[in-house]
This record gives sequence, structure tokens and C-alpha cells, in this order.
Amino acid sequence: MDKDIEKTEESKTATNEILEAVPVEERGRFISIMKESMFASFMSSNDPISEKITTEHISKVLDNVDVQDKRDRQERKSDKNYQIAFLLIGLIFMGFLIVFLKDDKDLLYKIIIAVISFIGGFGIGRTKQKTTNE
Repeated sequence: MDKDIEKTEESKTATNEILEAVPVEERGRFISIMKESMFASFMSSNDPISEKITTEHISKVLDNVDVQDKRDRQERKSDKNYQIAFLLIGLIFMGFLIVFLKDDKDLLYKIIIAVISFIGGFGIGRTKQKTTNE
């Protein structure tokens, strides 16, 4: 019984040392990965793969997660740039319509209403798509 208590305290000390070695901003992610791996090892202790996992594997997983986060940030940035370019093109088009159709106000109003309706429908479609995907 005393040996079990000593082993538990040794593992707690080792865990705290490992956590101190991990950067502060990565600790939450590291703890969640460790909890998942501990739960998985508890659920399937006879799994031969779980017996072969080492600290190098965990480090590699953390590196891969970091790379994926960088890719996600880059993708969001490119999406934002695309949206800004689309907005600028739309504003240029509206300016073009206003300049060249200033004499025919009835046609200009109809085109502006059609464009606003299209943009509203596009926005509603994107909103529904986001709620469907989530």
C-alpha cells in the first residue's frame, strides 16, 4: 500500500516537472492530450499501440497540432483577404453604375434594389450553410 502511494506521488512530481517544461500557452492543449491518452489507455490497456507510445510521439503530436493551427490561421487570413477583395469589387461596380446611370434614375434604382436583394439572399444562404454545418 505504501509503495502505491509512493508511486502516485512520484508520478505527480514527474507530471509537474513535465508541465513546467511545456510553454505556458501550450499547457492547456498538452493537458487535454494527456487526459485523452490516459483515458484511452485506461479503456484499452491491452492495446499494443498504447504500450509503444513514447514522449517523442507526444512531442510529434504537439508539433503537428501547432502546424495545423498555423495552417488554420493562414486559411482564415486568406478568406478575409478574399472577402475584402470581393467587397472592393462590389463597391467599384456600384460606383460604376452610379456614374454611368445617373441620368436614368429609374433604371439605377431597380439595379441597386436587385443588387441589394442578391447580396441579402447570398448572406442568408451563407448563414443557413454555417448553421447546417455546425
